[in-house]
Amino acid sequence: MKKILIAATLLVLVVGLAGCGAPKQPATTDPGLDTSGDTNGTIVEVDAKKVEELFQTDRDLVIIDVSGKWAEGHIVGALDTPLDKLQDIINGNSMLDASKHFVVYSHDEESSKKAADMMLASFFTVINRLVGGYDAWVAYGGYTEKQP
Repeated sequence: MKKILIAATLLVLVVGLAGCGAPKQPATTDPGLDTSGDTNGTIVEVDAKKVEELFQTDRDLVIIDVSGKWAEGHIVGALDTPLDKLQDIINGNSMLDASKHFVVYSHDEESSKKAADMMLASFFTVINRLVGGYDAWVAYGGYTEKQP
């Protein structure tokens, strides 16, 4: 419980300080992808380091976990948005504001790819996909939490 409180406090501080930090930087992609144009309306493949940078610089950032395994472990602050419910959530417009910036991830690559494609088809414009998903975030040393 103490770890969760510390992690949540750190997340609030990071988000709070994001408005005082450097201006937003455009998302970068894998070195093999074309980064010369506007990233709106595309899926940008990002690594865990870039996700951490986005945490610090992007006040409109929303992290969504589409794995269906949110309770087993997730990035601190991530929304529990299972892939099988994502389209209903998008259609209902209950949780996800298309004007925000998103990082989508899962515990497997296929689910996050499907979710990113679904969001792109539903007119979301800033979609980052965490390559390697939850495991990549954990290996990077990013803050995680589990549902008790």
